[in-house]
Amino acid sequence: VQMRRGNALSALAHGASVDGGDVILTGSTGYAQIRFTDGGLVSLYPLSQFTVLRYVDSGDPAQDSFAVGLLHGGMRAITGLIGKRNPANYKITTPTAVVGIRGSSFHAFFNAQGQLEVAGEQDAIEVCTQAGCVGVMAGESVRVLSEQRLPVYTNTRAFLPLPQPRSPSTVGDQVRQDGSHAAVVLTPPPPPAIPYVPPGQPTNPYVPPTPVRPVTPGVPVTPGTLPVPGRPTKP
Repeated sequence: VQMRRGNALSALAHGASVDGGDVILTGSTGYAQIRFTDGGLVSLYPLSQFTVLRYVDSGDPAQDSFAVGLLHGGMRAITGLIGKRNPANYKITTPTAVVGIRGSSFHAFFNAQGQLEVAGEQDAIEVCTQAGCVGVMAGESVRVLSEQRLPVYTNTRAFLPLPQPRSPSTVGDQVRQDGSHAAVVLTPPPPPAIPYVPPGQPTNPYVPPTPVRPVTPGVPVTPGTLPVPGRPTKP
């Protein structure tokens, strides 16, 4: 990790002070952490170039200023009192976009294609280009394709409340072997089968059929000799 102050370039030691106008350079294995007097924190990734453009911690929101620049590499920031007293005075400037904050932490880095990517960690931030600004909530991220275009979302969070996990014994739930929940679709049982009734037979099973006595050709049938259901017959 090195620091450039004016035309002088020197190794940056632990505990050294950083002033406005200083440039912090990290090598391929270098990391740096800068703690500001207002309680803010900036962590730099390897191969980063970070500049303190203007920093004023006066305690007066109208005079406070936190303006830094990220030319390449990556950083993670946790805002201090300046960002809380007046978020409009907290700015991260990059070659293609300006990052403002309404929250408390975020990270920004240049991907392999040289495009800036910004992700919110807590509350909300705002990423602006010449085309306008987009809000980035916690858990969301955007990519800046150029300074003439609006940042595009690469990840968005769900705004609908997620259902709370229910007991596995609840109807309609089951638990897989890996512990995840799965829905169970209940199929209604088929209707009871209707028994087959031969043609000519009564459909009410509780009404017994009328007994039929064989008729012998030529022999008259005597009325009242048929047995009545439920009544004993004489032998």
